Amino acid sequence: MNALVAGMATGALMASVFVTAGMFLAFLLIKDPSPNVAVYLARFPPGGLIMAIVVLSYPIWGFIGVILGVSLLALENAAPGGGLGTSNLTYSFGVLTAFPILAAPVAYILRKVWHGIMCIALAAGGIFGWLLPVFAS
Repeated sequence: MNALVAGMATGALMASVFVTAGMFLAFLLIKDPSPNVAVYLARFPPGGLIMAIVVLSYPIWGFIGVILGVSLLALENAAPGGGLGTSNLTYSFGVLTAFPILAAPVAYILRKVWHGIMCIALAAGGIFGWLLPVFAS
């Protein structure tokens, strides 16, 4: 039960990080848009896009946190063993490597803000990979 609550709390923290960093990245994309982004911005106003990101990020990241909390519980039984300040090193290493790998295609598509996308991915890996097991224990 502690892992589920910790997952929801770290999901809310990650949503705050995502919204904050995402707004800076959105500003960089909107300030000097590429032709493809300009067509998209002509159809959808930037304010609506930003509002959708803010409204949807908290439930989505909270759900991701709960799912990762359940996977932490499963891995604590399957592969126990901590290290480097975490209760389960296998879980932490898997999460810390999975988020940047999953963010790499998005960073490739949005090359203009790739550094920000990878920072968000590393923050997600740190929050869910290290902070979640610390909160759950």
